Amino acid sequence: MAIRIRHIFVLLLLTFSSHLCFAQYYLYSDTPANIEASFLQHSIQSSAKQSFFNTLTLKNKANRSETFTLNITVPDGWSVVGANKMEITLQPLDSIVIPIRIAVASKVRGDIGYSVIASLTDNKGNSIRNVYCFVKIPRETMLVVKYSSRIFFLDPVLKSSEFSVLVQNKGNREELVNFLFDGIRLLCIGDQKDALFSSDVSIPPFSDSLFTFRVSLKQEEQFGKKTFSLQAKVSTIDTSYQNTLWFRIIDSSTKNEISSTDMPLRFELYAQGLADINLKPNYSLLLEGKTLFKGNSELYYLYRNFNSKNNEDFFVNNRMHLGGTFGHWTLEAGDSYRSLESSMYGRGGYAAYNSHKVKAELMATKNLQSSVYNFGSSFTYHFLPDLFIQSGMAYNSSQKENYNSKLGFIGTGFTINKQHSFLILSSFNQLQREFDNKKVHNEYGVQFNYSSTVGPFTSYIISRFGSNHLNSPYAGKFELLSNIIWRINNSNQLVALYNQNNIKQLAFQNTSILNLGELITREGKLQLRHFASNNVEVFGGPIVENNVAIGLNVFPENTHFQSINTKASLGARLKNTANSVIITPSFEFAIAKILENPFLEISPDNNSKSFFFHHLSLSMRTRSLMFMAFYTSGPRSSFDQINYLRTGRQTRKIQFLPTFDKFVYKDIVKVNLGLSYSNDMILKSTYSTLNGLLNVYLPKNWELQFLGVYSLQKRVNVQELIETYQSLYLEVGIKKDFNINQPRVKYYDIEFGFFKDYNGNFIQEENEPGIKNVLVYFEKVSSDVKGVIPGDFSTGELLSDNLGRVRLDKVPEGIYKINYNPIGKEAGSFTKASESLELSINRSGKFYFPFVEKNKVFGKVILSRSRLSGLGKLDVSNIRITATDSKGRTYTTLTDKNGEFVVFAPVTDQYIVNINNIFYENFDLRQNNFKVQFNGYKQFEVNFVFDEKIRRVNFSPSTQDAQLANIMQVRRTNLRGSVKDASSLTPIRARVNLVNTKNNTVITSMYSSSQTGDYSISFMADDYYLLEILADGYWYHSENLNLNQVTTFLNVTKDVLLKPIAIGSKIELNIRFDINKTDLASESVAELNRLIRLLKDNGNIKIEVQGHSDDLEALSNPQISEERAKIVARFLIENGFSNIQIRGFGNTIPISSNDTEQGRALNRRVEIEVVSK
Repeated sequence: MAIRIRHIFVLLLLTFSSHLCFAQYYLYSDTPANIEASFLQHSIQSSAKQSFFNTLTLKNKANRSETFTLNITVPDGWSVVGANKMEITLQPLDSIVIPIRIAVASKVRGDIGYSVIASLTDNKGNSIRNVYCFVKIPRETMLVVKYSSRIFFLDPVLKSSEFSVLVQNKGNREELVNFLFDGIRLLCIGDQKDALFSSDVSIPPFSDSLFTFRVSLKQEEQFGKKTFSLQAKVSTIDTSYQNTLWFRIIDSSTKNEISSTDMPLRFELYAQGLADINLKPNYSLLLEGKTLFKGNSELYYLYRNFNSKNNEDFFVNNRMHLGGTFGHWTLEAGDSYRSLESSMYGRGGYAAYNSHKVKAELMATKNLQSSVYNFGSSFTYHFLPDLFIQSGMAYNSSQKENYNSKLGFIGTGFTINKQHSFLILSSFNQLQREFDNKKVHNEYGVQFNYSSTVGPFTSYIISRFGSNHLNSPYAGKFELLSNIIWRINNSNQLVALYNQNNIKQLAFQNTSILNLGELITREGKLQLRHFASNNVEVFGGPIVENNVAIGLNVFPENTHFQSINTKASLGARLKNTANSVIITPSFEFAIAKILENPFLEISPDNNSKSFFFHHLSLSMRTRSLMFMAFYTSGPRSSFDQINYLRTGRQTRKIQFLPTFDKFVYKDIVKVNLGLSYSNDMILKSTYSTLNGLLNVYLPKNWELQFLGVYSLQKRVNVQELIETYQSLYLEVGIKKDFNINQPRVKYYDIEFGFFKDYNGNFIQEENEPGIKNVLVYFEKVSSDVKGVIPGDFSTGELLSDNLGRVRLDKVPEGIYKINYNPIGKEAGSFTKASESLELSINRSGKFYFPFVEKNKVFGKVILSRSRLSGLGKLDVSNIRITATDSKGRTYTTLTDKNGEFVVFAPVTDQYIVNINNIFYENFDLRQNNFKVQFNGYKQFEVNFVFDEKIRRVNFSPSTQDAQLANIMQVRRTNLRGSVKDASSLTPIRARVNLVNTKNNTVITSMYSSSQTGDYSISFMADDYYLLEILADGYWYHSENLNLNQVTTFLNVTKDVLLKPIAIGSKIELNIRFDINKTDLASESVAELNRLIRLLKDNGNIKIEVQGHSDDLEALSNPQISEERAKIVARFLIENGFSNIQIRGFGNTIPISSNDTEQGRALNRRVEIEVVSK
């Protein structure tokens, strides 16, 4: 019994102890949750502003349920689409798949690994597990480089400027950018003296960086250069941006240069030979002038004497003439230097007629020195611009030399296929002079010229021949010049050349002919020109030269000389980048072969069959300096070779010819110095000449000139003694140009002043400073001058100086368009008071261009609507606001879509600000205008309040009801349609305006659809409406809306076809004329104002204004159609458009039947047609 009780006790003890153990375990246990987590995609690639999708798998691997919190952590700026934190409970061995969508931020950097973190925490905040999804953002490169401009202007005093570079890094990675600027030796960046500038900067992603650089012109001689280039290169590790920036120097003044030959009077007086102690100075006078009459008529004269020792030097041995051009005629009396195959030199008369097709000349003169009488005429007729014939004759007679000559010539010139040009001229001469036992001699001459350009080949031939006794400067001569150039490519050219010159020297002695000798020179050359770069050219090739001399007085009888020179030449042409220095070295090596030696019998020891010679030359040219040097070793010319064969003396010469020409003091004093040095090292003789010319340019077109020439010659005579010869020549001159205004054209000196207008009175006061660096562009628009204007100019640019001034001297009268803009920071907050303007230059003086500080008038349109309003949404945009000052100057603007507006107006005493009330039918305007006085303030607010009218509306058209005093009958019109191109029928986005013709105000406005061209307008009906449709590049359409509406509602459809503004396109103006009237009605002025706005927007077109009349007017008043066109054209010209021609058609092109008055009214019209564009 005791044992059983013991067993029972032990069993109970074990049972209860086990429960206690389990309770203690669960109460104090800290075992972590066994949760497994993983992303489906461990790595994902995405981009900015995109989203990506991934799934997160969670699995409870424990045998108990688990509750935990899931947190999704993303980079800064990213977002989780949905919840980023959630509490999850998983049963034992259960799993869940959670979809996750992440939105990437707009600005993320490339080539950086971002991570999305999924973190699991228990209810105590303890971390269970973290898993990562890595997101890679690819690199995106997008660098934009913008320059503030491409053309900049250097300050004329500081010779510096600034330019800015905007670098926009729209990529997602920081970029290392290198700036490399090359000033081409002349421009430097910042304070450094080197023209090459380099700098590295880092540009953060998604940022804009502005860099400003100062450019200075180096203090070097610019040789008159006004434009300088800067090579700009902006580079990254994989991209390069190259541009060329241009910097210009513009003067603040300009003087219109008028040729002295076009002035009314010009005189020059010289005193010559002042250093000669044995002779009196010689005085030379020049008087010259030209008077220009209206049209192209002119009167000119010239007097010049070359000596002053005898009375004959002033009126016989001088030169003088008086002549004039009157229309197509030219008449002249006095000395003439013309020729008609034979020389016509002498004193006499000249007459010519010259038109587009015909030129005829007639002249008669006497040579006062040789007593030769000359008479000649010529006739030229142009069938086409490139086809003409020419003929003429010349008669010369001399009693002193007992001869007379009759010469006739005929020729033609023509071009074939615009590539081959020919000139052929032949002459026949009958000479009556006794020699060679004959009294009559028949002589002849021929001239042939040819030029062509065919593909890469350019060639020309110039040849002329005259028989031995031809009464012409070409007697006994044959000249041939031929050349062909083959442009192989842009770097290489091949030149082939052949020249020949035959000269036979004959002289008359009583009845005999003296043959003084004949010289023949032939030269053939083949030259290759290679252009290594824009600044380096190399040329060279073989040359063959043949020289023949016959019958020279130093030759033994019946002998002649002949040689062939075979040469090899090589040279180069080198230029600097500014083209201010050009250096040309060349070398020639040759061997001469003697074919005929005339001195062989008298000098048998000097029997040289061949010998060498060479020639070196070097030239250098800059803007103010020129230098040439030559060295010759060996007999090079035919005369040197003949002398070598006769005397056995070699040739060795050296020459230097430097010259200097430059203004040494502003543009007043100019110096020209020259030296000529020659040394014959065989004869031991030197010859040096030093000349100096000093020009002093004084005001009022006066000029002083000083010339000095010193010569020194040294040589060794046969006794080995040195002989020296020297001479000195001095000359002083004075010149004066009388630039008096001509009857044809007048010139004026004008000055523009740009200044800050503090008080707004448009007049420069003493305390109002000028504005420098204002770029002025002026362009000639028109002129009333008839005929050619000497020194005329069409456009120009100037830059105002430190006082804000620009000066133009000798500007021809006319109308000029002036555009001006500040290019620096000197204007500050001041802006132009007016845009470009047209200025009539009809006087000398100063013109002011104010810059004003504009104040701000702002506000909005407020519609106070009735609670019972049925008007719907109203458009408050494009309502015109006008500010008018006390002098009538107006400044306007339009409201935006919210009804807000801003007007910038210059400072002045006061402004009246008013609004164009387009809501007058449905709203009352509380206050139509406001007086604005700034009184030192910069801004002023003005609000226009419209109160909607309260009305009782009756929709019955009953007459009885309409007579009620307080009831208004409302008729509403719904106008719809489409706007399309008349040619292609494609839809057009056009502005559709409904205009009240009573006050010419726009009632409502909208745009047609760009896809369909449709528009729709609803408005209160009235009898004074006009439909206006406008679109860029098209003629506008305007139409009176005579709807005659009697019903309450009326639906109207009007489809409009707009005509493009093209050559031949035509528009009929919405203008009607009374019978036999040309007056413009008030509604016609509005129509013409619409036309003017369109024409000014298309200023490059030329129009024809075409007037029309009805059939009855065409009979009684045939000119009325043209008068109607003129009245419209006059209106257009007075309002700024003058590119017009006029034409009247009468009733030749009616658009309606003339059987009714209504049809005739439609025919009384004016149309506009585009004739050029």
